[in-house]
Amino acid sequence: MSYRDLRSFTEMMRALGYNRLISMENFRNPNFPLVAEILVWLVQRFDPDADIPSEFGTETDRVILIRSVAQFMAVKANVKMNTKRLYQADGYAVREMLKATSLLYSTLLSNASEQQDSEERAMSAKAAANSIASKIHELKQVRNLVSQITSKGAKLYDLLGKEVELGEVRNSSVGRQIEINQVESGLHQALQAVRNEIGETKLKMENVSATESSLDSKIEKRKLELERNQKRLQTLKKVRPAFMEEFERLEAELRQLYESYVLRFRCMTYLEQQYEAAEQAEQERIEERQAATKKLLEQLKMDDESMKLIEGSGDLFSNQKIGAGDDGIITQNGDDLSKFAVTKRPAQADRAGVRASAARPVTGRRNGTRVFGSMTGNKLDGDSGSLDSDSDLLLDGSELLGSEDDDENDELEMDPAATVDGGIRARTGHARKPPDRHYDHSDDDF
Repeated sequence: MSYRDLRSFTEMMRALGYNRLISMENFRNPNFPLVAEILVWLVQRFDPDADIPSEFGTETDRVILIRSVAQFMAVKANVKMNTKRLYQADGYAVREMLKATSLLYSTLLSNASEQQDSEERAMSAKAAANSIASKIHELKQVRNLVSQITSKGAKLYDLLGKEVELGEVRNSSVGRQIEINQVESGLHQALQAVRNEIGETKLKMENVSATESSLDSKIEKRKLELERNQKRLQTLKKVRPAFMEEFERLEAELRQLYESYVLRFRCMTYLEQQYEAAEQAEQERIEERQAATKKLLEQLKMDDESMKLIEGSGDLFSNQKIGAGDDGIITQNGDDLSKFAVTKRPAQADRAGVRASAARPVTGRRNGTRVFGSMTGNKLDGDSGSLDSDSDLLLDGSELLGSEDDDENDELEMDPAATVDGGIRARTGHARKPPDRHYDHSDDDF
């Protein structure tokens, strides 16, 4: 331990603001309570929230205190202390504590120098600002003086221009002899004018007092009217009007009507929305149905074209078998006059039947059923007594020679099961009714 270190330590602690005076004689002998107090104070200066035990009554407490301070200084301040010398609590402990004290003191000096520099800069800036402000104020004063000098100079120039005339008038006035009578008359006139002004002023004052009294009376009257009206207002507020009950009843009815109106308006809006949605759905269904109908019509048209092609091929085949005859009728020898009589009407009836079958609605039961025919019938046995022979048709004379409408109706009533080898068997003498057929019609067909 040196005297220089001890003096530096005491001065640094005094500069840092330690609350106790440290003498140079305090560390001649070991003084652990003072060392512990200084160490705790230094730790608090580094970190006020640091948790350092301050108990040093026993040896264990002292060891814990020294170790905690050494660890704190090593971690926070990056200062390495010798715990053995700190525990001795003599001059060597002062040398260890001087490490942390010098760090705090250097920081204090740097802050003080920075603060002084900032104060100097502030003072210089303030002085500069004051000088600038003073110069601006002086500049304003100079401008005002310049304007005053200009105006005064112009006025002086005008007065000097009038000095010639005014000098002559002044000289004539000074050289003229003034009579006493004129002076007295002038004074009397001035006094009379002053007296007149004084009388007018007194009259105005009297009028003011009268006006003030009248105004005071009016104010009192207005105050009385105001008090009377206020009392009347209070009484009217306390009295319930006769129509108030009816007003409240009508107000309640109006509120109920308004609520009903709002409810109905909401319901009507909802129903309109639902109606629009239903119309839109119905329109979509109609469009889908029209599309299905259009598709079905196209399919029927294609079937009709295919039937026409089949009919054309059947006519070609029949024309190869039939010879040329009068009006398309083929006859044989003898009394058998109409055994194999064939006309063009059956072919026409066949075509009408095909068209009628194609024009019928296509259902699940009738789909694919078609009627075929030819211009010639099948050659049967020579038995004229057969029920299905063509001679019966010729002898009857009603079927072959019948109208075209009857032939078409007969063709429409023919049973599709009667076709044999591409030919059509004609009805016997009386027409058989076709079996009743039940057609299921539904919206899906169109």
